[in-house]
Amino acid sequence: MPNVIFDFCDVLLQWDPKGGTYDLFADGFPDGVKVWRDFYDEDADFGFWHYDGLLDAGLDEGEAAQDYRAHHRGEEGEGAFDLYLEHRDLAFRGMIPGMDTLLETLHTRGVALWGLTNFTDDAVKYVQSKYPAMRLLNDVVVSSVERVKKPDRRIYEIAIKRFGVDPARTVFIDDKPWNVDGARESGLRSFVFVNAMDARSQLAKAGIRF
Repeated sequence: MPNVIFDFCDVLLQWDPKGGTYDLFADGFPDGVKVWRDFYDEDADFGFWHYDGLLDAGLDEGEAAQDYRAHHRGEEGEGAFDLYLEHRDLAFRGMIPGMDTLLETLHTRGVALWGLTNFTDDAVKYVQSKYPAMRLLNDVVVSSVERVKKPDRRIYEIAIKRFGVDPARTVFIDDKPWNVDGARESGLRSFVFVNAMDARSQLAKAGIRF
């Protein structure tokens, strides 16, 4: 049986924590637009992306919020991370167009479907409860649970062992080239995700027929 392992964000899911919270921040702080801009600044040493990476690596969300407050004590946006955590469902904007249909088609054709994501366990459970097609995945390896993230080779090896798949007969799909490279180094066949149509074409080239 052929196997396909999917990344989550920007492959299966539209996840936009920045755009999803713009109105929330604008209404929640006197100078909300500035707080929002500073919070999501990719160059900030202790901004959203720093803590998002730590959460994906297994840091407890309460510890993350506490550390954020400590580094922003006395600033208007001291509670910005708490506000995000209270409303993080706003970051989920639906599935990537066409990917629910692709999952359903592969499942119907007997292809075994799996997930491998740099994400938090509660986020994975949330999207599986919200989007029926996500429940077609037989199992998911989650970085926050394993405390190791792609492209570290160890997480691919964990997935291969847990899913019981033959890497030579398994395709991994991710939107980030470095994660694809990590998968290939682990023996998995892999390609960079562009869109659902291209994914169908790439899977067909890998010998997975629809």
